[in-house]
Amino acid sequence: MTRDYGLCLWTFGDIDFEKKCRLAADIGVDGVEVQGDVSQNPEELKKVLDQYGLKILSITPDNVDISSAEDQVRKEAVQYFLDLISWADELGADRICLHGDVGKVRGSGDEEKDWRLLVESSTEIMKKAEAHNMEVVFEVLNRYENHQIVTGKEALDLIEAVGSSQLKVLLDAYHMNIEEAAPAESLKAVGRQLGVYHIADSNRQAVGNGNADLAEQVQTLDYIGYQGPIIMEMTAAGPDPFTPVKGADYLDVITGYYETSLDKLKQWEGTPVKS
Repeated sequence: MTRDYGLCLWTFGDIDFEKKCRLAADIGVDGVEVQGDVSQNPEELKKVLDQYGLKILSITPDNVDISSAEDQVRKEAVQYFLDLISWADELGADRICLHGDVGKVRGSGDEEKDWRLLVESSTEIMKKAEAHNMEVVFEVLNRYENHQIVTGKEALDLIEAVGSSQLKVLLDAYHMNIEEAAPAESLKAVGRQLGVYHIADSNRQAVGNGNADLAEQVQTLDYIGYQGPIIMEMTAAGPDPFTPVKGADYLDVITGYYETSLDKLKQWEGTPVKS
């Protein structure tokens, strides 16, 4: 099956948007996951994306807390996503990502309350998403990044609680390697509810640099009839998992990861590799 391949622009660090797009185009991906900085002019970003022939595959959100027990924090987080939907619409995107506050590994101490707040916030966000015909994919993280929704099963529970047909699941090979006993089985369980698949090896590096059976996962995508994009999200080796900048040569390292990984993915898909 031929599909769109992409990468997450945030992994290029704090460099100019035009340079990020140029790097992505040189690597040979079909599209990118754009950072959801709503202070940027979406029309100007769209011009740059069009210049380099890049599709918008998804939007990475800012780090906000939609299940915070503090009312004002939670309201501001929900408002950010409401604004993001409008911004993404202007950008020409048809999908955004939703997830919890990255780095928040403990809740309020009341799991039922935390769950209720997550469902309420997600429901409010989905009402606007439906009005804009915007797909929302909830990203399943790992326990070292957030305390809620760390398995595909939990994401399906959230979808059921929210009750929106436009809320889907984002499964990430790196996170699944930590949380899922059998990532391929998790992909099968999520099935048609899978909206986006992120790929990186077990150490968040290039395909083949770790111990994850990524070939099995890609084969499983075909098995479940997944037609969405495969989006690479990799970082160079080094401390602090929340920054892509891992030294002076990090851009060269990450570019190499993406080039070799893209070739491997296309081989698995049975499509021609980049010459």
